[in-house]
Amino acid sequence: MRRAVTIVLAVWAVGIVLAEVVQQVAVAVAVLLSLVLAFRKELRLEPDVRAYVRATLALAAWQLVSPLLALATGAAERWPRSSRYGQVLDTVAGAAVASIGTVGVPWLLLGGLMAGGWLLVSALGLSQHFILWTWEPPALLKLNLSRLHENFGTPEKPRYAAGGLLFHRLRFSHSAIASLGPALSVLARRGITWRRALAGAMVCALLLAPFTAFARAALLTGLIVCVLALLLLSRGTPRKVGLAVAVALACLVAMTPAWLERLGKAAENLFGGERTLAMSVGWRLVKEHPVLGVGFGNHKPAAVATQPETGITELLATDSHNLWLTAWAETGLVGLVLLATVHLLLARALVRRHRAGSLAATGALLSFVGFHILSMVHYLPYHTSVHLTFAFFWGLGLCQGSEVLGTSLRPALRASTDSHSSSAVKTSA
Repeated sequence: MRRAVTIVLAVWAVGIVLAEVVQQVAVAVAVLLSLVLAFRKELRLEPDVRAYVRATLALAAWQLVSPLLALATGAAERWPRSSRYGQVLDTVAGAAVASIGTVGVPWLLLGGLMAGGWLLVSALGLSQHFILWTWEPPALLKLNLSRLHENFGTPEKPRYAAGGLLFHRLRFSHSAIASLGPALSVLARRGITWRRALAGAMVCALLLAPFTAFARAALLTGLIVCVLALLLLSRGTPRKVGLAVAVALACLVAMTPAWLERLGKAAENLFGGERTLAMSVGWRLVKEHPVLGVGFGNHKPAAVATQPETGITELLATDSHNLWLTAWAETGLVGLVLLATVHLLLARALVRRHRAGSLAATGALLSFVGFHILSMVHYLPYHTSVHLTFAFFWGLGLCQGSEVLGTSLRPALRASTDSHSSSAVKTSA
């Protein structure tokens, strides 16, 4: 079981930078392993984690039945698309990680995979930013490179939106924000110099992702999370250096013509632009079906039905560009309360572990903050790869043993061995 958990978590970590389908396979196996542990009565969760897991299962159950209720009440005319309905599995992803993590987490392996992966794909994103990719992928891979051809610069000096190996600028940049918190937590902890240096390089790579992808909300969120981490976790010279780097990056953005134009359109987009239109349609759906909603995954067909009156486009109808408004429109007041309960219980459990000194919990909390800042202008669960990346770190934040990331290798191995022995004794008992 421990070997299986190690493989699943390692595959999930690789999938964060490689491909969404890799993460989907990992979460499916993680859920299966969680069920096996529960069936064998080997799933020992602490009370606050158990409460979070149960709330997550309740939310997933409501998401499963909400389309049926919407059909029965006439709020929906058809069943949601399988790709959207299948995202119910994403809802339990964090709980699955927390559950299988009770067997043991390969912290050093995951840290190495994440650092190496993000350094590589950020370098790739930098090349995509300056060079037009004309490579045609094999049809078997079903990859769409059109998003890499978006020019945010000028015809004379083109600047393209990077997408990494995900080939999508928002998936790339939002996943980077999810990974930023854990990297900052390792960087802020006093420990091995080379490990902190690697974490620092990873932080730079993660901030480079939204910069090269021209993702305004993601870059602003990244800067806020960095400043928050510096203020809460650092003292003296490290804090001053970090704040100076953040200011330098903000100045770099302000001096880049393509970014200046991009930022200039932000206010127009928020106040009277596309996001305003999408949110207004979301509020219309909420007013029409406040208690049960239009059914999980049914936002787009319900929004498109208002097109004659609202003028909403197919693309904008996907969601309300806000987590809470979209959840209310799709799953009603019941789903909204369940979603709030899940996040409140998750925050409570992470805060307790952060105060106890868990590096993973500290990183997950910073990731949690980034998620909710981004969720004010994006419905992040729509992109499965993004939601699974956040859920991965949240679940790890509820596991034990992450302190090894801030210690030397020999004590880390000893602590890891002791943890394995303790787990084995408990299982045997």
